[in-house]
Amino acid sequence: MVQTSIIAIALTSALSSLVAANSCKTGGIYCGTSLLKKGNYITNINTGLAAQSLPETTFNQDNSLWACTHNGQISFTILCPAGCLPNGSNDDTCQVDGKREVVGQEWSA
Repeated sequence: MVQTSIIAIALTSALSSLVAANSCKTGGIYCGTSLLKKGNYITNINTGLAAQSLPETTFNQDNSLWACTHNGQISFTILCPAGCLPNGSNDDTCQVDGKREVVGQEWSA
């Protein structure tokens, strides 16, 4: 009985590590496409879009920016009408008229 409990605890711990490994990094800014490649964020993205009265279209899912809050949770930041640009290990950004923009900051592409 005790051995079974130890095995169950070990499996739970291992699975938690796997989930955390595929979660966003707290403080990071991610395109919807980046989150969908990282893990199962579709429900969170659709819920966030609906809360902003935005349709749950593939375009909106892929081209929205999300802030990673804590424990892999995300918060809607902005919709990128001209497209979202994944930036590898840096924060993702919106594309606006040939420039990159995120949360009010602009710089040349």
